[in-house]
Amino acid sequence: MPKISVIMPTYKVEKYFRQCIESVINQTLTDIEIIPVDDGSPDNCGAIMDEYAAKDPRIKPIHQPNGGYGKAVNAGIEAATGEYIGIVETDDFIEPDMYEKLYNQAKKFDVDVCKCDFNYYFGNNKYKKYGKFSLVAPEGEVFTIKTNPKIFEYHVSIWSAIYRREYLNQNNIRVIETRSASYQDMPFAATVFAQGAAITVLHEALINYRAEEGMNSSTIRTDGWLKQMPVMCMEAMKIFKENNCWEEVKSVAYRQFYNCSVNMFFQTETQYQKAHFEELVKLFADFDNKCAFGFKKKELRVINMIRKNDFKRMRRFTQRFKFFLAIRKARQKFVSIRWNKEEKEIRIFGRIIHA
Repeated sequence: MPKISVIMPTYKVEKYFRQCIESVINQTLTDIEIIPVDDGSPDNCGAIMDEYAAKDPRIKPIHQPNGGYGKAVNAGIEAATGEYIGIVETDDFIEPDMYEKLYNQAKKFDVDVCKCDFNYYFGNNKYKKYGKFSLVAPEGEVFTIKTNPKIFEYHVSIWSAIYRREYLNQNNIRVIETRSASYQDMPFAATVFAQGAAITVLHEALINYRAEEGMNSSTIRTDGWLKQMPVMCMEAMKIFKENNCWEEVKSVAYRQFYNCSVNMFFQTETQYQKAHFEELVKLFADFDNKCAFGFKKKELRVINMIRKNDFKRMRRFTQRFKFFLAIRKARQKFVSIRWNKEEKEIRIFGRIIHA
């Protein structure tokens, strides 16, 4: 039995696929099984994975008609034989020791899930660490969603973790097989946590999440599919309620729900906003004063519009939001200042004058 089965859902990423699969092939942990899933990709991804498979017996490609992200991941889980399962999205790439470190940590503390931080990768060797999981718990502490719900407050990033395969199978945990950009990772993470997984975190950024301009489909889309985000959030809520842990998770879950579903409403095209808003009204029906901690005043005003079903006011707010955002983007073409713990940079007309 390999120590880790690495599932690689693949669709239209020919530009990045070689870098990704080579980062998996060259892991310091060699006892792994690599399962790239060609989800009916119309480019050369399928041929490329077959090329690598001919050279490395650890690589076991799956070719299937296009069915979406969830179906591709689930096909990999069904085929996996490893002790643990990892997921790598094939426009990203991972650090050479990612799976060795995650596996050693998982085995040391005998957990079902071991999660790490990650880097945003902006191209041209420019990285920015997402270190929120370091805030969840000290390294080595073992917890569950009931004892430490903060794990659900931050970026879902189901690809920055490994999962005990037996745990997934015993609890019949799979990704919802909806198509297109519909945030299927949210209910997957909810199901993993809600079933009582023993979790630990590693305070290192071990995977590089490609965030180059135009890369992330959920953040560049403006169409009606964005309303699927609050739908998936409601699915996550339902999962927590069914597993009797909603009250423990509720306050941090709404922080997560706001970040992904409300913020996406602001970029939804006008003709799709009403349908999106109606889903938000359903999602925030359970919001109460206990959930308000951690929200800014402006955010609470937005939530209040949603809870009062005041679509006209929400639309006016959105128009102002887009107007000021456009001004800020225009200004940044001339002067851009980023000055914090992680970045110290001043640009004028796109040229760095201090870094």
